[in-house]
Amino acid sequence: MTAENLATVFAPTCRVTQQAVSSLYSILMRAQRRRAPSRIKTFFQEWDRIFGVVYGQNLEKAEKSAEETADLYQLPAGVRLKQLLFAIHTFYAFLMKIISIELVSLQDKSTIKSFVKGLTAVDDDELKNRLSYLESGADFNAQGIINFLEADFFSWYLDGWESDIANVFRGIVNALSDFESATLILEPEWTRDLLQRLYELLVPRKLRHDLGEYYTPDWLAGYVVDKSGYKGKIGSRFLDPACGSGTFLVQAINRAIRYNKGDKESVAHHILENIVGFDLNPIAVLSARTNYLIAFSRFIPYIRPIPIPVYLCDSILAPTRYVEKGKLPFEDTIIFTTTKGNYTFPISMKEKSQIDKFTSMMDVALRGKVKPENFKNKVKSEFKLPEKDAGLLAGVYRRIKELDDNGENGIWARYIKNAFAPVYLGKFDFVIGNPPWVRWDYLSDDYRKRTLKLWQRYGLFSLSGYEGRLGGGKKDFSMLFTYACTDNYLKDNGILGFLITMEVFKSKGAGEGFRRFEFKDTKIPLKVLSMEDMIDLKPFQSANKTSVFFMRKGERTSYPVPVIEWRQKRGIGRIPPDWSLDKVEANCERKQLKAMPVNPDKVSSSWQTAQSSELKTYSQLKGRNIYKAYSGAVTDPYGVFRLRLKDVRPDGILVIENMHERGKRTIKPIQTAIEPKLVFPAVCGGDIVKFGIKANFYLLIPQNPQKREPYSEDWMIQNAPLTYAYLNQFEDILLSRGSRNVRELAKKTVFYAVFGVGEYTFAKYRVAWKRMASKMSAVMLSSIKTEFGIKPLISTETTALFPVDNKEEAHYLCAILNSELVNNFIKSFSSAGRGFGTPSVMNNIAIPRFQPNSRVHQKLAELSEKAHRLVKKGNPIDNIEKEINSLVRKLWNIK
Repeated sequence: MTAENLATVFAPTCRVTQQAVSSLYSILMRAQRRRAPSRIKTFFQEWDRIFGVVYGQNLEKAEKSAEETADLYQLPAGVRLKQLLFAIHTFYAFLMKIISIELVSLQDKSTIKSFVKGLTAVDDDELKNRLSYLESGADFNAQGIINFLEADFFSWYLDGWESDIANVFRGIVNALSDFESATLILEPEWTRDLLQRLYELLVPRKLRHDLGEYYTPDWLAGYVVDKSGYKGKIGSRFLDPACGSGTFLVQAINRAIRYNKGDKESVAHHILENIVGFDLNPIAVLSARTNYLIAFSRFIPYIRPIPIPVYLCDSILAPTRYVEKGKLPFEDTIIFTTTKGNYTFPISMKEKSQIDKFTSMMDVALRGKVKPENFKNKVKSEFKLPEKDAGLLAGVYRRIKELDDNGENGIWARYIKNAFAPVYLGKFDFVIGNPPWVRWDYLSDDYRKRTLKLWQRYGLFSLSGYEGRLGGGKKDFSMLFTYACTDNYLKDNGILGFLITMEVFKSKGAGEGFRRFEFKDTKIPLKVLSMEDMIDLKPFQSANKTSVFFMRKGERTSYPVPVIEWRQKRGIGRIPPDWSLDKVEANCERKQLKAMPVNPDKVSSSWQTAQSSELKTYSQLKGRNIYKAYSGAVTDPYGVFRLRLKDVRPDGILVIENMHERGKRTIKPIQTAIEPKLVFPAVCGGDIVKFGIKANFYLLIPQNPQKREPYSEDWMIQNAPLTYAYLNQFEDILLSRGSRNVRELAKKTVFYAVFGVGEYTFAKYRVAWKRMASKMSAVMLSSIKTEFGIKPLISTETTALFPVDNKEEAHYLCAILNSELVNNFIKSFSSAGRGFGTPSVMNNIAIPRFQPNSRVHQKLAELSEKAHRLVKKGNPIDNIEKEINSLVRKLWNIK
């Protein structure tokens, strides 16, 4: 049983896999078309709700990848992404269950022999019975592994059982029976790798990338665990609240095994009681339980029962999350939300023993068809509850009994039990892991609403008004995850160690609340112990701004914070995920840096990271900037407002074609005539180079810059009727734009409103620079000659700009922004990418006001003007740049 051998049988191109996924997909689609309720529909609906939290709702790329994946499985065109993924997950889950039960069967004193070898010759009915027994968890329970398949979403195929599906699963079982399973117990770590590679085989890389799925390499997980100080001592508690496939849990188990050489039973108890994982993704939970069982397998002969402490639950919205903070409608209740309604529990039911007992009682009562009133009397007597509390529990039972009567039950009681795990498991010494990196605006609408009060409570929505609306979408869910997990699960003086996007430290407004490092309501401080910059290392294929940080609860952060910057040695290329830590370290260089807020008067400002000597130099540049920066014109969708000029008629009217292929939305191509009045030459960030532009296009801006709102429809009909007729064709598209700010402005004013246009947009001179970049590139813009007259050259929202009235002053500013000193200064606190050159980065640079009588100022302006001429001709500017760099250092008296 090797990954290579499994690939020859279970790859998406193999017949047994194609038949399995195709049959599962067909069963699911048929069930969804039927009006009658069913377990299949119910399981998928709840999985789909969770999908919106785990993967977000921006699935355009993934939808396209799903078509390629469907083709790989030989499925017809038009396959739906979520249903396809649910079918693939179900197939993968079945393989994991078989591998796990085979692992258990290999243990000493096991009462079962090989599971698959006993199924190769049975008929359809017996096969279904044996698989039903497996899916119920009974095979695992009989071996004392009591919760392995608890709250499992992937047994639904049994409800669609027919001869075709029986043949499919018989084919899977027969294929597995050809493999030697003894390897599972001989090489447990190798078996984990097998499962990971199998998943990567079944869900192709591009789809995983577009869904934001990635595995944490073992070397990196081990490094984070060790750096946190966790050693595995008896009694030391470890939680991964977003455990995924269990990589960090396995690292913790391995350290507990290494550290504790004593009695195996004591070590086993310590592991099961103190190394815990939470995750909301059903397939991740099953993967983590499987990997946990593999890592724990040496202890299976010595201990019973074995409850695998990996729980399907929401680490953020645990059932009591709002209760203890007084945020629920009823102070004495706990509410658990699902697609099948809310389940309300009395606050008295928050102990593990109570929840375990209650869910077991429900299972027994459901099998016995006990009436809700009789169940109420039973729980009232058993738990010695008041009438009101017993009534709430009877209500929970009544709702689940209705599902059971409709054939929609199967997991709900155990699902509820898992959901309560964050309530009764207490707090931990170490909270370690890799939280979800999902932008706020990509979360499902429902989850955004349900978590909004938490964002506010922790002070993570620190901006208001216009900045708040822009910044909200740029916030990353990992910010809330960090604060909630520190608050809910970390002991006082405990250590949190997370892999997290560098944006939480470097983003401008969006990360300010996070960087307070304090709970807004309780004022409990948080001390960042260290941070490690792994951006150059790129340990994840689908995430490019990786950092690691460690934090202690109960102390205040002091600056500067130690930072380690990892850089690959030349010629290494991407580091393979299966490298050891020793090999990674041998092929990297690590530089010791310091981090502190870029604005010394604002502790929540972006972190500036540099060597101590550089920080001293940069301190001379810091201060209030008298020059105000603005964003370029926001003209979305591009396919409406960006134009190609086809001709200029003798009467001055323009013949244009919309750039319909630009942007994310599908826009119909149109060639028509419009007036030149509102058409301007334009550049985007990608067109800008230092002291020049590579190209330009034309832009329609139907906006009054003085009023900062669109020209009225009456004005347009009077002054630009052809332009109005052109825009009118896109009214529905323009009223349904993705940006909430633009939608609100369009509904409030006129449908063709655009954003970020003011008098500054048309200033006589503008110094514009790339916003989405990794280094500064600025150019001086003014008016240029077009085929229809002299027009101001406009820059779009992928740029930022300084508006000025004086040409010399504009060139002076352009020279400063293109200097090495200013570029390095900005890079020290603004990470490469979408937000590198946002207008707010300029707030921290105290640029001296232009003085016409200053020789240094005049010389910088002259050099910029000369550089613009040379770049336009395609000539080098190396010598000019050296002179500019020297003068800019002199400007700030830096030797």
